[in-house]
Amino acid sequence: MKCLCGAFILLTTLACATTPTPPAAAPAPAPTPVAAVTPPCNPGIAIVSSTVWVQKAAEYRAVALATFAGARRSLDAALADPSWNAEEGTSDPSQPPAIIVDSDDTVFDNTPYETRVLRQGKTWDDAMWDAWVAEASTDAVPGAAEFLAYAKSRGVTVFYVTNRDADEEAGTRLRIERLGFPLDSNVDTVLVRGEREEWKTSDKGPRRAHVAASYRVLLLAGDDLNDFANARDKSVAERYEIVRAKESWWGTKWFMVPNPMYGSWERALTGGTGTPCEQLQKKIDALRP
Repeated sequence: MKCLCGAFILLTTLACATTPTPPAAAPAPAPTPVAAVTPPCNPGIAIVSSTVWVQKAAEYRAVALATFAGARRSLDAALADPSWNAEEGTSDPSQPPAIIVDSDDTVFDNTPYETRVLRQGKTWDDAMWDAWVAEASTDAVPGAAEFLAYAKSRGVTVFYVTNRDADEEAGTRLRIERLGFPLDSNVDTVLVRGEREEWKTSDKGPRRAHVAASYRVLLLAGDDLNDFANARDKSVAERYEIVRAKESWWGTKWFMVPNPMYGSWERALTGGTGTPCEQLQKKIDALRP
């Protein structure tokens, strides 16, 4: 018995002596602070939802159709009222009737261009824009073609006052023709920026005044406050005041087509300075929590 007990003790001792000690577990890596993780800036993301909304949402189509339906009703009322005028300071009832519309994203649907730049992580690209203008693709904002055709049928001249540059006029005219929009062969109705020395500014006031010198302007249609009044370099509060001062004209003489993709409203928030990423951050910072 003593021998068996001794053998057992010896085997137990050897087993303990030869069993390796497991290595100590490696320390877990320290978590990366959240502030240190900075996702790459993609300015194109800024216009994804707005571009999709304009291009695909039934709600946008409904608003655009309502805008031009309202404009048609007002056009009838304006033609019946000799005192009606949508350009301040002019009210000569003997002048022939006219309307003034902006081009891009008022009567032209530019969402295919916006799609092209956002897929490259941009909100704008000069070379791509030049190609888009020359391409003269034939999309119209919902309701625009029907409204412009109706204006022509009532003997109203349609003027296109656009901030496209003078070297883009040929592509602009081609697009108007392809869309079947009214285009007077006897009068220059496509008034682009820089076409004349006094038209080099983005302020459309001088061009609207040029039209009003010979025509009774019955209504304006645009997608930007600058299509109705000079709002460039104005603050958010000053832009609100422009809208308030003409409160009774909206939906009667002035018709706004919604455009959440871009516009002069951005400059009021960003100052028009900085990289696209910096401007995007300024917009985020301007949001009211």
